[in-house]
Amino acid sequence: MNDGLRDALEAAARDEAGANARKQFGECLAATLRAGGQMLWIGGAIIGPDRAEGQSPFDFGSDATVGLATVMQIAGELVSGAVLLLGEGNRYAAAALIRQLVEVEYLAWAFAEDEEEARDWMRSSRKERQRFWKPARIRERAGSRFRGEDYWEHCGKGGHPSPEGIYLLPDHCAPEASASFWWCDMAIHGHSVWRYALAAAKQFGQEDVLTSLNEANALQDAETHWRDGDPFIELCSRLNPPPGGLVGTLVRLRQEREGK
Repeated sequence: MNDGLRDALEAAARDEAGANARKQFGECLAATLRAGGQMLWIGGAIIGPDRAEGQSPFDFGSDATVGLATVMQIAGELVSGAVLLLGEGNRYAAAALIRQLVEVEYLAWAFAEDEEEARDWMRSSRKERQRFWKPARIRERAGSRFRGEDYWEHCGKGGHPSPEGIYLLPDHCAPEASASFWWCDMAIHGHSVWRYALAAAKQFGQEDVLTSLNEANALQDAETHWRDGDPFIELCSRLNPPPGGLVGTLVRLRQEREGK
């Protein structure tokens, strides 16, 4: 990264409108995950064959739907907590929550691949979760979808106590742009949970429950506002390698809108 781009990123990170757009997106994402999880939990507790067939240890209608709902609610709490911590400048604690969010993303992917994964996870013992749903095992099943290096970087900076996390601590913090990257990182993984949840809900026959939420519409509007109102997004297009995930998508959409 050259000095000019670094300075521009720092200025964009301090842009008040851009910071507000990032924060609004994070808050909408947390609200949408929470609301979606709550609606699926209510429906899954009541509707489904598992209770009638004597299959659910919890007497739920659908253990798979409740499993997906649980993962969504966990994601909503993690995003909400990260928003608060980043807003207070506590980057290290926010990074710890984002690392957990990465693990939730893995689970959401597994549930989207196979409804039985959500059902079995909901009914699993601790030993079974360690055997089948550890992050490393899910990455093995996912092929090249998730990078182990990305996960271990999250662990080093916010999961396990490590010297790698020193630059997130008070009095050692890197420039303000690094905080904006953590906002974007949270958005990438949190929004990925939402997309996988939509795919899983479609497989479970529950897609309409999520797409009909007022919060889902607000999330779309907040995404558009962030894309168009945050100069940090446009500057990310100059990075090499270019950003992936949600931020990369926002960059491409913004460039298409401007005819670039």
